[in-house]
Amino acid sequence: MKYIAIFISKICLFILEKIGRGTSLPGQIARKIDPNILKKIDRPKTMIAVTGSSGKTSTAYMIYQVLKENGYRVANNSKGSNLLDGVISLFLKHCTFLGKNKLDAMVLEVDERYTKQVFDQVHPTHVVLSNITRDQPPRHGDYKTVYHVIESAVEKDAILIVNADDPIATTLSFGHLGENIYYGMTKNKESYNGLVSNCLDMVYCPKCNRKLDYDYVQFSNVGAYHCSNCDFERPKRHYEITEFGKNKIQINHKFSIQTNYQMLYFFYNILAAFSCCSYLGIEEKKITKCLNNIELLNQRFEEFYFKKRKVQILTGKNENAISYNQAMNYIQNKEEMKTIIFGFEYISKRYPYQDISWLYDIDFEFLTNVDKFICIGPFAADIASRISITGIGEENILMEREIGQVAKLLPKTKGNIYAVLNMGTEQKFIEGINQLNR
Repeated sequence: MKYIAIFISKICLFILEKIGRGTSLPGQIARKIDPNILKKIDRPKTMIAVTGSSGKTSTAYMIYQVLKENGYRVANNSKGSNLLDGVISLFLKHCTFLGKNKLDAMVLEVDERYTKQVFDQVHPTHVVLSNITRDQPPRHGDYKTVYHVIESAVEKDAILIVNADDPIATTLSFGHLGENIYYGMTKNKESYNGLVSNCLDMVYCPKCNRKLDYDYVQFSNVGAYHCSNCDFERPKRHYEITEFGKNKIQINHKFSIQTNYQMLYFFYNILAAFSCCSYLGIEEKKITKCLNNIELLNQRFEEFYFKKRKVQILTGKNENAISYNQAMNYIQNKEEMKTIIFGFEYISKRYPYQDISWLYDIDFEFLTNVDKFICIGPFAADIASRISITGIGEENILMEREIGQVAKLLPKTKGNIYAVLNMGTEQKFIEGINQLNR
């Protein structure tokens, strides 16, 4: 059955590539023919799995690019097929008809809820854990659901590369019997002195249940924490962002990386990729060269001008307040007068849930110097209701259900324009802008 599954799936892969599609269908077919197909295909020596509530796609892609540019025969599920069938498809693509592996390494983005299902079959040698947050509440319920799935999935002989600034992720790592490698970020001009966000998960010590103390916070409950009642504290970092400025970050006071992205969470993604590749033994200068100004597959930031006003588009995923809070933090640090556009066309394309409770976890209260806040899309009224309980006056809140028509409101507003949109919504917004720019 193994050879039949490989043969039919490879034909399917060939056809899909010819028509420009990459899906999990070949893996699904192979698993129906042989449920144990993944156990019968050789694994590369280095199996890297990237998981967590956010940052998986970017981090996995950067690790893949560094390995590729440094002579590794490597593959990555960059098209976002991060469930089991997508992983099987990737294995099938890079093996022979006899199931022999042709790679030195594989970098897998793995959905956090499916880590147990995937890890039990691929047995990653290295696991990069970005964070664990209250993401997609209708799907996950509580962050502890994701925590326990990942905890049960990581095997004791795997190298765990963890965000030391996330107390939930480090709690998981403290129970890991294998080696832990930690990365984090020092205090900087954007750090807070304490917990200020609406979006907080773990704020009490997991060992003694006393409220954690913070020396500083980067965002949400991510930062430098310790418990004054027991020995729970942020672990020592092997890799750390020690400085950042415009278009540049510095790691361990030594390695500078140029970047076009100015979000703190993306800095963490770069650092995670750097940490993993450095641990694998790639020379840091070579890693730095590869990561300098790297272009991602899914751009989260665009910048252009509308009638001499700068327009910046910041995109994120719905059901997760963390990425939106990073956008709010970025906008807040711009002291100029500004117009803010916020909206989305859909809540989720993957799940039937229509929950928007996460809107109330977004730190809109942080915003200052707002001339107008424009709520757009089918949920404009819901967004406006959320904004109405902030310090932004109701007379400064506008609504437009048609995303392509929002540009017509801009001549009535002042300041540079910040459009915070979910992925897929930005194209209609840009088309509307272009029509008025002509």
